[in-house]
Amino acid sequence: MKNSVFQEITEEVKHFIDSIGDAVIVLDKNGNILNYNKALSNILGYKSNTKLTGKQALSLLCPTDGNGTPITKKNAALFKSIDKGKKVINATRQFIKKDGSFIWATITTTPLKDHKNRVEGAIIIIRDITKEKQQEEYRTDFSHIASHSLRTPLGNVMWAIEYLLGGKPGSINKKQKNYLDDCYKTLKNMNRLVNDLLNISNIPYKKIKPNLQKINLEEIYSKVYNDLQYYAKAHNVTIEINKDQEKYFIKADENHSRTILQNIIENAIRYSFSKDNIKINLKKDGQYIIFSCTNKGIGIPEEKKKFIFAKFFRAGNAVNKEGDGTGLGLYITKELVTLNKGKIWFESVENKNTTFFIKFKTY
Repeated sequence: MKNSVFQEITEEVKHFIDSIGDAVIVLDKNGNILNYNKALSNILGYKSNTKLTGKQALSLLCPTDGNGTPITKKNAALFKSIDKGKKVINATRQFIKKDGSFIWATITTTPLKDHKNRVEGAIIIIRDITKEKQQEEYRTDFSHIASHSLRTPLGNVMWAIEYLLGGKPGSINKKQKNYLDDCYKTLKNMNRLVNDLLNISNIPYKKIKPNLQKINLEEIYSKVYNDLQYYAKAHNVTIEINKDQEKYFIKADENHSRTILQNIIENAIRYSFSKDNIKINLKKDGQYIIFSCTNKGIGIPEEKKKFIFAKFFRAGNAVNKEGDGTGLGLYITKELVTLNKGKIWFESVENKNTTFFIKFKTY
């Protein structure tokens, strides 16, 4: 494919592509710019009369992965199209403008082939998403600040109610206990929402970095069990653990492991039938430790199982039983399990029982 053919194509649609808000670039097989529209100059901060043809696209754009790591020729989307004939859709990158500032953008590259199906260049479409990214970060920062501000007072009130329910200041009658149980359940739901907001504000931007170390999963469970005792009593359920040994050492982040177990057991408590006995199992399976949590309750409808780890998803029967909820708990749990190089899955029969399994590598 010769340059004259590129020119013929671009002249034919020149007025059309110049009216597009996204940058459109035509490259030869060496990654040099043959033609482009006005949006490229606008996005990168160049004057309209500055000639960009002939420049190496990779050198002009200076792409990074968003964490400051430069994108090399080997990993560049445009060369995946030119060298391998692959189409790359909506890869998110940071580019450097003429004044040295950064922009966020998505890039889509498509190989250009001649009549013999040989790649002779590529077309790049770049969409500036800087404003969208900034708005996302503002929302994330707000959620983070609000959540941190709520966490301490919520914890203090919950501790006070636990203290009263424990009978240490004096005995309470049945009516008083019922009121305190209702308050405790409401506060626990609010506390879960706060924790979900904190976690969800970190996950999309890879701010959560697991500190993988040797931890005893049984000790983590014991801490979670102590945290959830009053919550279980308020829902009129009990929890028991079956284990074949005392120490279950895994390689994982301690805080993440605690959040994972707490989310799974809290879910079991919320969606169990009254007077249910939730069963926790810990067992060693070769090079892995498997944690499982089984409850008798509303279960998960067959047609909804594929959505269970999706962000903000809640099945209809879950909403009917527990109106308060974000649909974030299992999404966050799966993300944390993956970050810690584990695996999570479940088995469920609607209106009967549900078991969640989590597999961690032994230390």
